[in-house]
Amino acid sequence: MTTTAQHTVPTTPARQYYRVKDAARVLGVPPRTLYHLVEHEQIPYRRLGTVILLPAAWVEREPTMPVKRR
Repeated sequence: MTTTAQHTVPTTPARQYYRVKDAARVLGVPPRTLYHLVEHEQIPYRRLGTVILLPAAWVEREPTMPVKRR
């Protein structure tokens, strides 16, 4: 009988928030669009000092914009 060593891969905790620039990259929109939506309180957000954070659940649920052809 042979035994094999089990390697455990450390898991990273799930992301809870995105900064505006990271969320814009994921969604395929300009960061200014998200800042505008935050200013008008049209999307969920949190402020941590001067940093605006968008919930990962919202960012990952929203459809991404199609890539424009040039």
